[in-house]
Amino acid sequence: MMGEVMNKKLLYSFVFSTIMVSLLIIIFGINNNHKFDPLNNISNNSTQKPIILIHDVSPKYFDELKDIEKIINKHHYQDRTYLFIIINHANEYNLKDYPKFVKYLHHLEDEGYHIEYHGYDHIGGEYNCNKTIAGEKLNESFEILKNCGFKTKSIKYFIPPRYKLSEDARDVFLDKNITIIMDYYILKKENDSIKKIIITNKEYTWYMPKKGINVIEMLAVLEYNTSQHQFCLSIHPKAVNYGCGLEFLDYFLDKTTQ
Repeated sequence: MMGEVMNKKLLYSFVFSTIMVSLLIIIFGINNNHKFDPLNNISNNSTQKPIILIHDVSPKYFDELKDIEKIINKHHYQDRTYLFIIINHANEYNLKDYPKFVKYLHHLEDEGYHIEYHGYDHIGGEYNCNKTIAGEKLNESFEILKNCGFKTKSIKYFIPPRYKLSEDARDVFLDKNITIIMDYYILKKENDSIKKIIITNKEYTWYMPKKGINVIEMLAVLEYNTSQHQFCLSIHPKAVNYGCGLEFLDYFLDKTTQ
């Protein structure tokens, strides 16, 4: 009799433990699939804190990105920063040939940064093309990303190189439910229609000289405070690392994230 009671207790304990482990796995999975995404719920009247868009993420700018990361992390801005990757930059910097850089990107993703898509080779306005070419480039890009260990289903956003985009290419991305970020607006597909959301998208650090930084800092904060739309700060590695670019970034985040 005693042995039978013990067996029932062990059985109940096992069932209870199994249920709890299953629940934890489900909860953990849900949390991973619902990473904080400040771009997702913006509207034409959004006034939330700035969102950082880093263009031209490529092995070519490995060292520059590390310096940018220090400023972003200092202000705990990882989950409001989106990294737009070039898969095969200028046909010379293919991600699959740079495992250390790929590992670095996975590290940033684990820290909260968003991995997004900028282009295959970034030569000219590469997505100012027909639907066939756009589809081929996107498929090849995603295949390389998969081989590098990235989940392409988690890529939600695309910035066309030089903001040049044909209607054919636009439809290729929207049909895959990838939101397109242009110079002053966002396009996303909702049901069978295309929704256009106006944003304020500024880039102050394009090879910023050492002189005049105080004026640019005041202008940027003023434009942020008076913007009637979601404020996005665009950054290009190397350009922002020149002159006082990183100093500006540090100042801007300090003044707008309080």
